[in-house]
Amino acid sequence: MKDLEAQEFKYLRDLICEKTGIFFDDEKKHYLIRRLENRMRTLGCETLLDYYRFLKYDASGKELINLFNVVTTNETYFFRNIPQLMAFKEEVLPLIISRKRRVRDYELKIWSAGCSTGEEPYTLAMLLLEVIPDIYQWKIQILGTDINTQVLERAKKGIYDYRSIREMPSQYTLQYFHFKDKKYFIKEKIKDMVSFAALNLVDTEHMKSVRSIDVIFCRNVLIYFNPESCKKVVNAFYDSLNKGGYLFLGHSESLYRITAIFKLVKFKNSLVYMKE
Repeated sequence: MKDLEAQEFKYLRDLICEKTGIFFDDEKKHYLIRRLENRMRTLGCETLLDYYRFLKYDASGKELINLFNVVTTNETYFFRNIPQLMAFKEEVLPLIISRKRRVRDYELKIWSAGCSTGEEPYTLAMLLLEVIPDIYQWKIQILGTDINTQVLERAKKGIYDYRSIREMPSQYTLQYFHFKDKKYFIKEKIKDMVSFAALNLVDTEHMKSVRSIDVIFCRNVLIYFNPESCKKVVNAFYDSLNKGGYLFLGHSESLYRITAIFKLVKFKNSLVYMKE
């Protein structure tokens, strides 16, 4: 019986990896099963194999969306990894802005890939307001994408609790939020700078829709992917970036043994990958 369940787990695990890039090793079997229990119960699936078959042959694709919402990890908060954000604000952004001003290019596109509930792209919007004094003369696009449609709906609302703002310097809380009923409501001028969309990073065709990007943040996402999926996603990021564009990964993530197409640049506050 255990051998049968292990084989069923591998079928399902491999399907999830194929569709999302997220890989669950054998030690995560019971963790994954716990996450799927409600979906299986709702659909009347008694075994992992039942659920696997349902996913495999669901022509509508609706259950895949439910699966994405269940298996993704969504831990995030405002001003996560401040040294990286300071590298963005004090070193990377000034370089890009200066270069664009020289050629009279006043368009700036930033992509938060795996944005979860929106704290990261909203943080980047705040930093842009600080760095670009004539920002309203620019065409600014900050795109937040995630495979999880539930967290995107929360991101669009822009309503947070203390846990999300716990690392944020107090001046930003005072300047960019309204506080009511123990909740923090992000101000409209920040919300208006960010757009959100559902996007699967391993969907090669949909990834082609994101182009001419100056900076990509994809932090603490690739750690959940297998090496093949990582390489696929990073190559897509490379194609999405403008020449001289930058890629920020999580502090524990590296492109070592994945690809050498990016140049690793050492800034004062952080290491960042650049497309030459």
